[in-house]
Amino acid sequence: MRSKTLKKASKYFKSGKYNKVLQILEPQVFRYRQNFNFFYYLGISCLNTSDFGGGYSYLKRAKDLKPDDINTMAGLALVHLKRHENSEALQQWFQILDIDHKNKLAQKGLETLKKYSKQDDLTEYFDSGKYLNLLPGRNKLAPIIKTSFLSVLFIVFTVFFSFYIYNLIIQPDITRPEISAIKLDNFGSLTNNDIKTDYKFTDNEIRKLFELIRNYFDNYQDNLAMREINRLLLSNADKETKEKVKLLSSYISIPGFTTLKTNFTYQEFLLEPKLYNNCYIHWKGRLSNLVVTDNLIEFDFLVGYDDKKILEGIIPVTLNFGARIDSNFPIEILAKITKKDTEYILEAVSVHQYQ
Repeated sequence: MRSKTLKKASKYFKSGKYNKVLQILEPQVFRYRQNFNFFYYLGISCLNTSDFGGGYSYLKRAKDLKPDDINTMAGLALVHLKRHENSEALQQWFQILDIDHKNKLAQKGLETLKKYSKQDDLTEYFDSGKYLNLLPGRNKLAPIIKTSFLSVLFIVFTVFFSFYIYNLIIQPDITRPEISAIKLDNFGSLTNNDIKTDYKFTDNEIRKLFELIRNYFDNYQDNLAMREINRLLLSNADKETKEKVKLLSSYISIPGFTTLKTNFTYQEFLLEPKLYNNCYIHWKGRLSNLVVTDNLIEFDFLVGYDDKKILEGIIPVTLNFGARIDSNFPIEILAKITKKDTEYILEAVSVHQYQ
């Protein structure tokens, strides 16, 4: 029986909400490491959001679990085409045609390779987004769109007009009501100047910073919100204000590779590590000192050393989910910065390996 998580992801996947699929499934790699649908949904969702490295990693695992799946092979062929690995792309499409002689995705792939044989033309093809037509599930929509064009126009017009009247007459709903419900008192002092802190703010500055955090939440910039939450927690704000700020931090959502809107650099982190505690990062590099146990993977992450040219720094990483990692190849990691004892480490959310 499929779990509720996979059922929910399947619903988002079929409706084309690929960022939602990634957000739900990427933190669950250890739980579903033997599930074909899990890796297939992730792989195709990555390709639909232009994450070809992630798409390749997930689809390779999907193919390991189900070697003859045509749609998985079509996705892998697209990645090879993107990398200008034409012979590998051809191999995948020919394998598909061996199974299904009239497969339209494979036929279209061969036509595309012939039409865009030059590297510059192929690059332009991917930049234009036309490559999406080579992904499974896309072509099924075309007849519906053609036959329903006028209906769609009518619906769009109706919805637009309704929103216009709604916004004109009725106050729009707040995007994240759980955030808007947390407010500071309108009167009284918000500071405690009897303690030693990293930041000193006035009451007015604290109110402005608090509103900035709520605005970041409203715009789904949770990473920026977390950084400013830390700034207030490190300040002379009073106990009650800090308790409300801590409550705000409980609503920080876990991002995916494609949903992380603001990525802090390693240099930013080094300048003031305390300010980035519990923030999420997406860094590239290599690993060393790999240790694998039944329930945990640990290694030292060589930040920025993916091309073996510049080593920005070294930081420990822990993974509490299963992942196939080869120390001979570079990786990109999505992780949360956390403090363990006296040092900062990365708690990995997702890891992609590439060549």
